[in-house]
Amino acid sequence: MVSDPGLYERLALRRVHDGGIAKSAGVYLDHGRPTPGYLADLFDQLIWTGCATVAEGDRIWGLRRVSLTESGRARYAEQCEQERAPGHHCAPVAGPTQTPAGCRSSAPRITAPGSQSAPTS
Repeated sequence: MVSDPGLYERLALRRVHDGGIAKSAGVYLDHGRPTPGYLADLFDQLIWTGCATVAEGDRIWGLRRVSLTESGRARYAEQCEQERAPGHHCAPVAGPTQTPAGCRSSAPRITAPGSQSAPTS
């Protein structure tokens, strides 16, 4: 049993912040893998409350990228600030890097110590 009621919200915010969440046919994917049901409900809640948004669908695959809104980034930063303690670090809060054409940049992102990045290719 989880004693921290905000834990799952923080997990959902972090996953969206890290940039790997997409939605296809009502299913949320994290770097191509289906997410647990309890997180899918939280992703929906983040969208309904305006903390996250879903992009237009990809024509071929039907994938729609989920990203944090300004409100979601502020909420994530607030939660990271509340969690800060010796030895605990949150990933920096910033929007995705954009190229002049509006596409995500392949520039490396800074991640939290101990976290793993997914392959970019």
